[in-house]
Amino acid sequence: MISGNRKRIFGDKVAFKSLSCAPVNELGVVYLFGVLHETFDFKIESIQSGYPDCIARRKVSKNRWEEVRIEFEYDSRSFKTHGHDPSGVDVIICWRHNWKECPKEIEIIELSSLLENVEQIDNQIKKKKALTEWQLFAQEKRLEGLSFTEIAQLWKKQIK
Repeated sequence: MISGNRKRIFGDKVAFKSLSCAPVNELGVVYLFGVLHETFDFKIESIQSGYPDCIARRKVSKNRWEEVRIEFEYDSRSFKTHGHDPSGVDVIICWRHNWKECPKEIEIIELSSLLENVEQIDNQIKKKKALTEWQLFAQEKRLEGLSFTEIAQLWKKQIK
Protein backbone atom coordinates (compact mmCIF):
# COMPACT_ATOMS: atom_id res chain seq x y z
CA MET A 1 0.00 0.00 0.00
CA ILE A 2 1.28 3.44 -0.89
CA SER A 3 0.78 6.05 1.81
CA GLY A 4 0.70 9.83 1.54
CA ASN A 5 2.05 11.38 -1.65
CA ARG A 6 4.55 8.61 -2.33
CA LYS A 7 4.20 7.35 -5.88
CA ARG A 8 4.92 3.93 -7.31
CA ILE A 9 8.18 3.43 -9.21
CA PHE A 10 8.13 1.57 -12.52
CA GLY A 11 10.90 0.19 -14.70
CA ASP A 12 11.27 0.79 -18.43
CA LYS A 13 8.41 -0.43 -20.60
CA VAL A 14 8.71 -3.99 -21.83
CA ALA A 15 6.25 -5.96 -23.90
CA PHE A 16 6.53 -9.41 -22.44
CA LYS A 17 3.62 -11.63 -21.48
CA SER A 18 1.88 -10.20 -18.42
CA LEU A 19 4.79 -7.91 -17.50
CA SER A 20 4.46 -4.37 -18.83
CA CYS A 21 7.45 -2.80 -17.04
CA ALA A 22 10.94 -4.05 -16.25
CA PRO A 23 11.61 -5.15 -12.66
CA VAL A 24 12.81 -2.51 -10.20
CA ASN A 25 13.45 -4.87 -7.28
CA GLU A 26 14.10 -8.49 -6.33
CA LEU A 27 10.39 -9.37 -6.28
CA GLY A 28 10.12 -8.37 -9.93
CA VAL A 29 13.04 -10.70 -10.71
CA VAL A 30 11.31 -13.55 -8.84
CA TYR A 31 8.10 -12.95 -10.80
CA LEU A 32 9.90 -12.81 -14.15
CA PHE A 33 11.79 -16.02 -13.37
CA GLY A 34 8.49 -17.67 -12.44
CA VAL A 35 7.13 -16.74 -15.86
CA LEU A 36 10.31 -17.86 -17.64
CA HIS A 37 11.63 -20.83 -15.66
CA GLU A 38 10.75 -23.36 -18.36
CA THR A 39 12.45 -21.21 -20.99
CA PHE A 40 15.64 -21.53 -18.93
CA ASP A 41 15.07 -25.30 -18.64
CA PHE A 42 14.44 -25.28 -14.85
CA LYS A 43 11.84 -27.19 -12.89
CA ILE A 44 11.09 -25.39 -9.62
CA GLU A 45 11.00 -27.54 -6.49
CA SER A 46 10.53 -24.76 -3.91
CA ILE A 47 10.77 -21.03 -3.35
CA GLN A 48 11.32 -19.79 0.16
CA SER A 49 12.20 -16.62 2.05
CA GLY A 50 15.42 -18.14 3.44
CA TYR A 51 18.75 -18.54 1.68
CA PRO A 52 18.87 -19.78 -1.01
CA ASP A 53 15.62 -18.40 -2.40
CA CYS A 54 14.86 -21.30 -4.72
CA ILE A 55 15.61 -24.97 -5.16
CA ALA A 56 15.16 -26.15 -8.72
CA ARG A 57 16.39 -28.97 -10.90
CA ARG A 58 17.58 -29.23 -14.47
CA LYS A 59 18.26 -32.20 -16.67
CA VAL A 60 21.89 -33.24 -17.03
CA SER A 61 21.36 -36.50 -18.95
CA LYS A 62 18.64 -38.99 -19.73
CA ASN A 63 16.72 -39.73 -16.51
CA ARG A 64 19.21 -37.64 -14.47
CA TRP A 65 18.53 -34.25 -12.89
CA GLU A 66 20.79 -32.02 -10.82
CA GLU A 67 19.68 -29.90 -7.91
CA VAL A 68 20.24 -26.19 -8.51
CA ARG A 69 20.31 -23.69 -5.63
CA ILE A 70 19.19 -20.27 -6.85
CA GLU A 71 19.38 -16.83 -5.28
CA PHE A 72 17.35 -13.95 -6.70
CA GLU A 73 18.78 -10.43 -6.66
CA TYR A 74 17.91 -7.25 -8.52
CA ASP A 75 21.64 -6.47 -8.85
CA SER A 76 24.06 -9.41 -8.66
CA ARG A 77 26.29 -7.30 -6.38
CA SER A 78 23.55 -7.43 -3.72
CA PHE A 79 24.48 -11.09 -3.15
CA LYS A 80 27.73 -9.89 -1.56
CA THR A 81 26.05 -6.95 0.22
CA HIS A 82 23.58 -9.37 1.84
CA GLY A 83 26.49 -11.44 3.16
CA HIS A 84 25.46 -14.68 1.46
CA ASP A 85 27.85 -17.63 1.47
CA PRO A 86 28.92 -18.29 -2.15
CA SER A 87 29.19 -22.03 -1.45
CA GLY A 88 25.44 -22.16 -0.75
CA VAL A 89 24.29 -21.25 -4.24
CA ASP A 90 24.77 -22.42 -7.82
CA VAL A 91 23.00 -19.66 -9.76
CA ILE A 92 22.19 -16.00 -9.21
CA ILE A 93 19.23 -14.80 -11.24
CA CYS A 94 19.25 -11.02 -11.45
CA TRP A 95 17.99 -8.16 -13.54
CA ARG A 96 21.42 -6.54 -13.77
CA HIS A 97 24.80 -8.27 -13.39
CA ASN A 98 27.17 -5.75 -11.80
CA TRP A 99 29.35 -7.92 -9.53
CA LYS A 100 32.67 -8.12 -11.36
CA GLU A 101 34.31 -10.19 -8.60
CA CYS A 102 31.59 -12.85 -8.64
CA PRO A 103 33.11 -16.31 -8.05
CA LYS A 104 33.38 -18.25 -11.32
CA GLU A 105 31.57 -21.23 -9.74
CA ILE A 106 28.35 -19.18 -9.57
CA GLU A 107 26.39 -19.05 -12.82
CA ILE A 108 24.77 -15.68 -13.48
CA ILE A 109 21.55 -15.32 -15.45
CA GLU A 110 21.08 -11.62 -16.21
CA LEU A 111 17.47 -11.26 -17.30
CA SER A 112 17.80 -7.73 -18.71
CA SER A 113 20.37 -8.82 -21.29
CA LEU A 114 18.38 -11.88 -22.33
CA LEU A 115 14.84 -10.51 -22.47
CA GLU A 116 14.82 -9.84 -26.23
CA ASN A 117 15.90 -13.40 -27.00
CA VAL A 118 13.51 -14.75 -24.39
CA GLU A 119 10.58 -12.95 -26.05
CA GLN A 120 11.40 -14.65 -29.36
CA ILE A 121 11.88 -18.00 -27.65
CA ASP A 122 8.60 -17.62 -25.76
CA ASN A 123 6.77 -16.99 -29.03
CA GLN A 124 8.20 -20.25 -30.40
CA ILE A 125 7.05 -22.12 -27.29
CA LYS A 126 3.49 -20.79 -27.72
CA LYS A 127 3.32 -22.19 -31.25
CA LYS A 128 3.83 -25.83 -30.40
CA LYS A 129 3.93 -28.13 -27.40
CA ALA A 130 6.92 -30.12 -28.64
CA LEU A 131 10.39 -28.94 -27.70
CA THR A 132 11.44 -25.91 -29.70
CA GLU A 133 14.73 -25.54 -31.51
CA TRP A 134 15.83 -23.30 -28.64
CA GLN A 135 14.94 -25.86 -25.98
CA LEU A 136 16.71 -28.68 -27.83
CA PHE A 137 19.75 -26.47 -28.37
CA ALA A 138 19.80 -25.35 -24.71
CA GLN A 139 19.43 -28.90 -23.39
CA GLU A 140 22.22 -30.15 -25.62
CA LYS A 141 24.57 -27.34 -24.59
CA ARG A 142 23.69 -27.71 -20.86
CA LEU A 143 24.65 -31.38 -21.11
CA GLU A 144 27.97 -30.22 -22.60
CA GLY A 145 28.49 -28.18 -19.43
CA LEU A 146 27.87 -24.67 -20.78
CA SER A 147 26.28 -21.97 -18.62
CA PHE A 148 22.99 -20.42 -19.67
CA THR A 149 24.78 -17.18 -20.57
CA GLU A 150 27.16 -19.08 -22.86
CA ILE A 151 24.23 -20.93 -24.41
CA ALA A 152 22.32 -17.70 -25.00
CA GLN A 153 25.37 -16.14 -26.67
CA LEU A 154 25.82 -19.17 -28.95
CA TRP A 155 22.11 -19.16 -29.78
CA LYS A 156 22.22 -15.45 -30.61
CA LYS A 157 25.11 -16.05 -33.05
CA GLN A 158 23.29 -19.02 -34.58
CA ILE A 159 20.05 -17.14 -35.32
CA LYS A 160 21.80 -14.14 -36.96
